[in-house]
Amino acid sequence: MGADMPADETPGDRPEGRPPETELSVDPRIEARRKDVHSRRRLRVWIAIGVVAVLLAVVFGISRSSLLDVDEVEVIGAQRTGANQVLEVAGVELGTPLLGLDLSGSRNSIAALPWVDQVRSSRTWGGKVTFDVTERTAVAQVPFDAQIPGEQSWAVVDLQGRVLQVDPIRRQLPVVLFGPVPEPGGWLGGSALPLLEISQALIPLQGEEIGAISWVNGQMIVDLPGVGQVHWGGRDNPRGKAVALATFLARVDLHCYEKVDLSDPDRPALTPIEECS
Repeated sequence: MGADMPADETPGDRPEGRPPETELSVDPRIEARRKDVHSRRRLRVWIAIGVVAVLLAVVFGISRSSLLDVDEVEVIGAQRTGANQVLEVAGVELGTPLLGLDLSGSRNSIAALPWVDQVRSSRTWGGKVTFDVTERTAVAQVPFDAQIPGEQSWAVVDLQGRVLQVDPIRRQLPVVLFGPVPEPGGWLGGSALPLLEISQALIPLQGEEIGAISWVNGQMIVDLPGVGQVHWGGRDNPRGKAVALATFLARVDLHCYEKVDLSDPDRPALTPIEECS
């Protein structure tokens, strides 16, 4: 007969040699400190959340109050366009919250005005909004089909072919023959650009016998009324060619020449009229 086993233990309850498990006790002071640390940490989190919420509410309230409203709108540099027209299309009303302004949309609307080349905007915490406009420069005038038959109008154009405005009166600008011509704000076709470069170069010669600038049989021609024609050549060195033409007009009687070839402004060629030989 084997030995009797203890009544409170059965085989397999614990491996041989393992001491019986005992329940660890925690010092009440340590437990209390743990709870205190946890409570303080949770309190700090709630305080931080509350502070952020208050700040957001304050910022939102200020942004919607008169403290951050638009009090003044200034327009700089819009001599041709006019400040009133800029303000009208910008759509910025006094009293509008500064933080809600769509200044990008305002700039796009202003840039669509015919004379406007570039526009910059700024705003200050003092409630001032500024639009700084850079306008285009007219370099030529192009005959425009007038709405009233028998009346001639002129489209004023810049170097990029932008139609700036239409006038019934001819200006002191070179004339470029080109079509079709769109309404102000539109653009001439790309083949007008070389002619506009010539026109810009010839602006200092206004008052001389300079006629229209046009394409003739694939060549850029400057007409000299009552004299002949200037064959401009390529698009290279327009200023040099303008200086050469000014020299001819000042020193040579071009009435005896039917053609001035400025393809090479350093070696211009003259074609004489037989009757003058």
